[in-house]
Amino acid sequence: MKKTLRRKFIFFAMSAVTVLLAVLIGGINLLNWVLLDRQSDQLLHTIARRGEPFHQGAPDPFAPPLNEDTMRSTRFFLVHTDGDGNVLAVNLDQISSVTEEEAVEYAAQVQDTTGRIASYKYEVRPLGTERVILFLDLSDQIRSFVMVLSLSSAIALFCWLLLLLFVILFSGRVVRPVLAGMEKQKQFITNAGHELKTPLAIIQTNNDAAALIHGETKYTKNIRFQTQRLNALMTNLLTLAKLDEEARLPTEPVNISTLIATALPGYADALAQKGIALRQDIQPGLTLQVHRDTFSQMISILLDNALKYTPQGGAVSLIVRRRGSGTEILEENTCISSPREDPERFFERFYRGDSARTQQETAAGFGIGLSAARAIAETCGGKLTAAYGSEDTIVFTARF
Repeated sequence: MKKTLRRKFIFFAMSAVTVLLAVLIGGINLLNWVLLDRQSDQLLHTIARRGEPFHQGAPDPFAPPLNEDTMRSTRFFLVHTDGDGNVLAVNLDQISSVTEEEAVEYAAQVQDTTGRIASYKYEVRPLGTERVILFLDLSDQIRSFVMVLSLSSAIALFCWLLLLLFVILFSGRVVRPVLAGMEKQKQFITNAGHELKTPLAIIQTNNDAAALIHGETKYTKNIRFQTQRLNALMTNLLTLAKLDEEARLPTEPVNISTLIATALPGYADALAQKGIALRQDIQPGLTLQVHRDTFSQMISILLDNALKYTPQGGAVSLIVRRRGSGTEILEENTCISSPREDPERFFERFYRGDSARTQQETAAGFGIGLSAARAIAETCGGKLTAAYGSEDTIVFTARF
């Protein structure tokens, strides 16, 4: 349990740190790209109008200020074309990495008045019937962005690893109080369960003796029923306490088709007495690597639950089949259709809905059985879920 809690704590702590660092680094680099893009727009706009009296227009408060030296060190080239798109002149004075043929090719790809082609941002300025296309080299901008992105990512990764080491070292101290509380709770349940078994057995024995001597009465029936309920409660609580331990239960190949088919006749008579129809479809020869006793207990809990909460005249269906690469067990039974509760809440410990799980029902349980069944399924490497089927049925599905 300690290892499990530590792993969960480390996972959630580092997930939060990862999200925080991702948002931080993403925000920094996004802002950096926006500033660089605005700077290039301002520079492109200013250079394109250098034939006019020199001005920069309205300054961009988010872009660095421009000066003549900045513009002279900028890499750009110009292509002068006529109204039909024929190239009249090419100016490559401010760049050496582009040939005249490449400049003409870039100019032929221009569609709008502004845009971007490869690593060049361009702006078209009309000159009567002719036009001048200015191409601004963004290589420095891209290199600057990549450098900031790389450095910030490296720093974030270093901080993440440092925090991971810190969380691993101190996770034991963080989960220690939680473990102590859980251990005390588990020890109390185990001790209480074993202590209650003896008096419950004595009460049941005395009640059976009284029924033999004085005859069966409603009082002896009530005593027997309540002691059976308490025995079932203690069995499920002890099962949960045992499954919460880290020690794995020994497993073996179990023919679950035979195991479930053997368990069904004991419930068939009880279901028939309540007027409940039982339908079964068990695919033969299905085998799972499980702990036999706890797996049998899970099946018993599902069938007991169906017996308790299926109304008279309803139906119970049990399907055991191979599904893909796994095995699937479906128990479907009639239930009260309204109001409907979240079926996942049925797996909460000591949860009982108002409509079907109430102490006024003679068959009502303590709301612990399905929680134990889910824990058993997870211990056996599977998953137990619940969902509503048709308007008046609920389906419990165990997949392994």
